[in-house]
Amino acid sequence: MDHGSEFSIWTYSVIILLVVVVSKLVSKKTKTVDVLWFIVAGAVLTNLGWLPEHNQFLEIIGEWGIVFVMFALGLEENLERFSQGIRRGMGIALIGAIFPFIAGYSIAGLFGYSHNSAMLWGLTMTATAVSLTMMSLRGDLLHRSTAATGIMTAAVIDDVLSLVGLAIFVPIILVSNAGNGPVPVSALEILWIVGKVVIFFAITLFMGLVAFPEKTPLTLPKNPTFYQKINYRVSRAMTTIGARRFLMVHQGEFTPLIMLLIAMLLGYTAYEFGFHPAVGAYFAGLFLHADYFVYVKVKYVRNSEGGIVLEKEYDDQFHSATNVINHLAFTIFGPIFFVNLGGELIFDAEVIMAALPMAFILFLAVVVLQILSAGLAARYTGMYKWHESVMIGLGMLGRAELAFIVINIAFVQNKMIDITEFYTLMLTAFMLNITVPLSLKWWKPFYLGFKQLKLFGIVLSRPQPAPVPKEWQEYREMMDEERRRYLPDS
Repeated sequence: MDHGSEFSIWTYSVIILLVVVVSKLVSKKTKTVDVLWFIVAGAVLTNLGWLPEHNQFLEIIGEWGIVFVMFALGLEENLERFSQGIRRGMGIALIGAIFPFIAGYSIAGLFGYSHNSAMLWGLTMTATAVSLTMMSLRGDLLHRSTAATGIMTAAVIDDVLSLVGLAIFVPIILVSNAGNGPVPVSALEILWIVGKVVIFFAITLFMGLVAFPEKTPLTLPKNPTFYQKINYRVSRAMTTIGARRFLMVHQGEFTPLIMLLIAMLLGYTAYEFGFHPAVGAYFAGLFLHADYFVYVKVKYVRNSEGGIVLEKEYDDQFHSATNVINHLAFTIFGPIFFVNLGGELIFDAEVIMAALPMAFILFLAVVVLQILSAGLAARYTGMYKWHESVMIGLGMLGRAELAFIVINIAFVQNKMIDITEFYTLMLTAFMLNITVPLSLKWWKPFYLGFKQLKLFGIVLSRPQPAPVPKEWQEYREMMDEERRRYLPDS
């Protein structure tokens, strides 16, 4: 065994966990979002040499973390509200993806870069880092809000659009850069890309509607449709031998482990079809209902008359299991992903000085166009209220998973862009990611109606007097129940 390597891994493990603890304490003290401190600490410590630029072990843990985070967020979401959000999020995703692409493409052209480089700049600025936004919203206790659902659903659609764009345009640019000139993408290749998207969502919907049904049909209606027949037979079978029994095997002793297995299974499915595993994990959490976690204990007891009666005792494992998942996601593994994310930015003074003006202009262009496009789309296509639309616009600013995949393909693997472009895109993504928790924190009192903001005669904030939002009240009641459950004497 290489003891030096072993020592480095354990040293890095201690440092990164210390960073997580200190960041959480600082966020509590300053009343800021902890994600911001994770990213900043990752950038600073990596450049000081205290954390590695790349370490497969830590990167794998970070990837596990973001899968756990999205799974935990899915568990807290309401399936019916999410379904409504998908319908309302189409316009937000489409319009909110086109304008950042235009920003990236235009700024690249403004600084004299080629059409191919401009395409890559546009693709990098397209996909939304939903995990960053949802973690930031959770830090402000707004992750169960209507706006949060709008952000999540639009981001899922946005990722689909970005995935298709990435799969179509990158091969064209690669061939063009090789000197073979423009190359058409065959209709068969495009159909296969779209087909993979359709197959993935078909599998996901099957699991949600049939394998893990919210309500199991008791009878088959007259003249049933094909879907009703499948739903009745499969969901009844799953009720008998599937979801509940699987989750509550051995009286729920292994429930958190089995939940994570389901999350990883759907995450793996998403990965095989070209998505980030976190997307699949989110759907896994979305489909697991609290009533799956009730274990019925049957025992015989003696009544007051001396007779023996059958008594049922219900043991609800949902809260204890989700408590374990939340600790793994938000306290241990999840923060490591964001520390690693901050470490993506390596300081090189000369190159940074050359890239900084371009990065700053690109940053401003994306901020303005993303907020305006997504916010106005939310208001006029999704019919969200103004205070929700602004939050959706702000929440769509983050750039992470797919953005870094594009940068990695373009620079690290294929040298399709130069080092100045690489730093420009990295700096822009870093500034956008820092902006997300700061802007959401700033908008929170306007969203809740504690402050008022009027622009061009339009009241953008929640009107006063502001009643306690329903989602806020539900979350507070849930947290009070958690405290009563686990701290009965408090």
